[in-house]
Amino acid sequence: MKITQSNYKSPFKGLNISARDLQYKKMLQKGLKDTFGLNTKIEDLSSIAGPDELKKIIKNLKPYQYEVGDNFRANFHLHTKASDGSLTPKEFLEQCIDWAKQIVKSGQKDDLPPFSAAITDHDRVASVKEVIALISQDPEKYKDFKFVSGCEFLLHGYKEPYPAFEAVGLGFNPFDKDIQKMMKGFSSNNHVSDTKKIIKAGGVLSWAHPIVTPEKINEDFFAFLKANGINGVEGNYQYNRWDSEYVNSIKPILEKFIKSFKMFVTGGTDSHRKTIF
Repeated sequence: MKITQSNYKSPFKGLNISARDLQYKKMLQKGLKDTFGLNTKIEDLSSIAGPDELKKIIKNLKPYQYEVGDNFRANFHLHTKASDGSLTPKEFLEQCIDWAKQIVKSGQKDDLPPFSAAITDHDRVASVKEVIALISQDPEKYKDFKFVSGCEFLLHGYKEPYPAFEAVGLGFNPFDKDIQKMMKGFSSNNHVSDTKKIIKAGGVLSWAHPIVTPEKINEDFFAFLKANGINGVEGNYQYNRWDSEYVNSIKPILEKFIKSFKMFVTGGTDSHRKTIF
């Protein structure tokens, strides 16, 4: 991808940002410079969610706000052409900002950004980096949108016969050197101990699509997740191939363990098609 330095002058005169988020965005600045040769200001990254911003967004989201419809406010699981999806980074961004504008027009007022979304390609962050670069070059365009760095990691290390599982990493620095070592696509063989690298890079982890692997919805696996720094669960997974009767039968069991182990909840469409919806 070729990204050229623009002559854009940032309209943001003041910053209301935590020290942790400021440090995170400084790391993104360095990554953009080293990877794309882009010189950016911190305020040019206002639409990129830092660790504290992400924590607040997740805390304030209601379950129904992960569901596609009039109240759709967040999608923290979807794929692009960098792995097995159909969207380009630019198409992803255009759909996100169009939907964010619709939310603004609807007049909804709360403590959430109009729309938040993550790209979570399989053990790849190429599209994540490209989106951050694109946003940095025209931040005013994306002012109603909050982008979350993400990746769907295939991890090994649970006991046989089901040692492998997937977790969505959110809010980490995609330019981090240790993260780069994990980016091997579908040939990745990352171990659950590698979650330390994701956390060190500023990220949080959420167990991906638990309804796909019901054999793991048990006390032992939840304890395993917590012991390895995976403190979230995709409790609002929206992929539409699953029979609603089956999903409704699993949810009460899942919610019981989420509450018991004090897990935060995320959700998304897991779209592999040419749409964020």
